[in-house]
Amino acid sequence: MDTNTSATDIKVSIAKGIVGIAPFIGPMVAEIIGNIIPNQRIDRLGDFVKLLDHKLAQIDKPTIEARLSAPEYIDLLEDGFMAAARALSKERRDQIASLFKNSLAKTDLAASQAKKLLQILSELSDAEIILLQFYAKLTSPDHDAYLAAHKDVIQGPTAYIRAPPEELDQAALHETMKAHLLRLDLIKPHFRTPQSGHAPEFDNHTGMMKISSTGITWLGRLLLRIIDLDDGMNRK
Repeated sequence: MDTNTSATDIKVSIAKGIVGIAPFIGPMVAEIIGNIIPNQRIDRLGDFVKLLDHKLAQIDKPTIEARLSAPEYIDLLEDGFMAAARALSKERRDQIASLFKNSLAKTDLAASQAKKLLQILSELSDAEIILLQFYAKLTSPDHDAYLAAHKDVIQGPTAYIRAPPEELDQAALHETMKAHLLRLDLIKPHFRTPQSGHAPEFDNHTGMMKISSTGITWLGRLLLRIIDLDDGMNRK
């Protein structure tokens, strides 16, 4: 007997058994999980399926069965399994489960669009999600409490003249989080309109126009909504 094939068969069987402990969604996805890469972390997949089962129990079962019969939603679920198997934190697996749940419940969101949002989510670190939430809460009542709870992640280290190289390294890495959110169009800069007859201000460090503030984009809010991390306030 081929050793690799035997190990694969065992892992697939374990995966199906874990899915079976979720009474609502388990039977519908038992066969799907056997068709994705079987050497992913089975414990993470089991945790993900239990989270998904709990969330989908809130939706009409015939609706879920109808959606899961469509190839595009099976494809989305397969991507969700793979993302969940790579997710190091329970919070991230919960976000992936929320994304799939909301993609089934929302009639105005195509599976291909949900797939794109899952791709964006997979590109973000947990710290970047925290930073994105910070921008969503800039004018929310709980802004100060959120900042206090995540101050180290949001503010990061300060780069100052003659700072130790280690602090400069950390400050540079922290800046990449904001740059990444900007590149993905999840946040956007706002520039101060120059007064009549005056030239715009430029940042000596970047050579670009000086940014007066930064805010979350509609895409950023959409991502937070579909993973159940948007409080629904201040949508502009």
